[in-house]
Amino acid sequence: MTFSAFYLSQKLAPTLALLAANVKRLHLLALLLLFLTPLALAQPASPAFPLHTSGAHIVDSAGTPVHIHAVNWYGAESSDFVVAGLQSLPLAAITAQIRGLGFNTVRIPLSNQLVESNPVPGNYALAANPSLQGQSALAILDQVIASLTSAGIMVILDNHGSDAQWCCSNTDDNTLWYNARYPESAWLADWQTLATRYGSNPLVIGADLRNEPRNTASWGGDPSNDWHAAAQRGGNAIQAIAPNWLIFVEGVNYALDLSGASALPIQLNTPSHLVYSAHDYGFDYSNLTSYTDYVNRITPKWAYLLTASSPTPVWLGEFGTCDNANICVTSGSSANSGYWFGFLSNFIQANNLDWSYWAINGTQSTGSGRTWGAQEGYGILNTTWSAPALPALTAAMATLSGTTSTNFALATSGAVSIAHPGLSGTATLTLTPKSNFSGTVNLSCTLTGIPSNAANLPACSLPTSATLSGSPATATITVTTSGSGTAANHQHPFPWRPASGAALACMLFALPRRSRRIFACALAGILTLTAASCSGGGSTQITPPPVPSTTAGTYSFTILANSSSTDYGQTQLTVTVP
Repeated sequence: MTFSAFYLSQKLAPTLALLAANVKRLHLLALLLLFLTPLALAQPASPAFPLHTSGAHIVDSAGTPVHIHAVNWYGAESSDFVVAGLQSLPLAAITAQIRGLGFNTVRIPLSNQLVESNPVPGNYALAANPSLQGQSALAILDQVIASLTSAGIMVILDNHGSDAQWCCSNTDDNTLWYNARYPESAWLADWQTLATRYGSNPLVIGADLRNEPRNTASWGGDPSNDWHAAAQRGGNAIQAIAPNWLIFVEGVNYALDLSGASALPIQLNTPSHLVYSAHDYGFDYSNLTSYTDYVNRITPKWAYLLTASSPTPVWLGEFGTCDNANICVTSGSSANSGYWFGFLSNFIQANNLDWSYWAINGTQSTGSGRTWGAQEGYGILNTTWSAPALPALTAAMATLSGTTSTNFALATSGAVSIAHPGLSGTATLTLTPKSNFSGTVNLSCTLTGIPSNAANLPACSLPTSATLSGSPATATITVTTSGSGTAANHQHPFPWRPASGAALACMLFALPRRSRRIFACALAGILTLTAASCSGGGSTQITPPPVPSTTAGTYSFTILANSSSTDYGQTQLTVTVP
């Protein structure tokens, strides 16, 4: 018996005995027994927290390098006061999308206005999450962070602006880390509030002190504009409460310029938690001619920090490209964003640079020049938040994040078509070793794309691992849906596993002797979907209660595989439900 089955048998046996002694309708017991089905997903290896820095790298407590492959999830910094997308999909589904696409960290932009006023966001922004409606912005943020970190996704909080608005310009009165409505004292206090609130969660790993200081912001000089000095004050204030957090310090001029750190570096009370942060977009360049030209332009601004005599980690906190054509990702013409994006991608790979793509969002949040719910032109996801907007872009992200394995290749046998809600379908996953690789490959399957307003979502299962020994191996992927199936071929929407049977057997013997017979009859009725008389008076057919059906449409599952903490692969499986 597995530990979970034993635990359930011990804890639930008294309750089930009471219910079985008084059960009048078998479907009530059936609903309770559904909770006994175990779910096991192979989780990617987690770092040993807390993190710190060593030379040019972020490392875990064991000294192992930790590479941040992040995505920005914006919206909470705007006057919506909540991350975007919750109008389209449940929170758990967006978390699954992020994890399934290979991102291990999320950068969440926030405003001082959110922290201090803590308003209740409008229901329009939470249409797909009714349980969050009526809650305050911080309470919702708590649940967003809990959802991400429970899935093994790290979180970096970003002070994106003082006022709740779309960023950024030189005239929005949010160019410095303070303004008349939110002075520096408020900026420091709000960071300490966040540090107090989330400092005990080991997967909330740090604070991006201020997004894109600009206009009059300087590195040194006039104290009223001196971002270097303010960043030290802010970093030390956070470290006093959350000493394990990494402190991310952006450059000036929209985070494009960290050249001042050469002569005037940031000095924190705990120096091994400093990470510099740069931003990089194609529109920041004109007349690029080659990869060498690109490197020559970024080196004096921020790339020099990676190879200086005392190197310091640099995190590319924002970069992004358009999502409407493949030339956004790769192009031989300087007229296209893909020209710059190719150079940046090469630099990231050559230097193993930590990064955060802007943005996961499929739709815009509220703000100046923005239309709530309109297409986000730089988004990873489409406007329904149910699938990638541009496959070429998600493929590029997989390459940058290392989710293209060097030890094996994986592929599915094709799309799965479910004949009727309530039935299941299968596909074959094939793993092919590279260079005669031998070893164990951990496997998991995550729902990452669903139709709009979908309910009673399908589930995916497969073995937790496969063993390669120089030749290909296969694994069966099973997708189950809910519903009544067909009269000729009914299948229960929740597959029974051996561990469930063991738990049931244990609970049967945990019941008082006089109750076992009743419970056994109930169990038999559930497993056969008929009710048999246990008193010897014959039998009657009982029609099972209707089972809510999986919403019709096309679903996407992401299959993740890893042979080590640094070697990952992924592939997609499309499932159609009529």
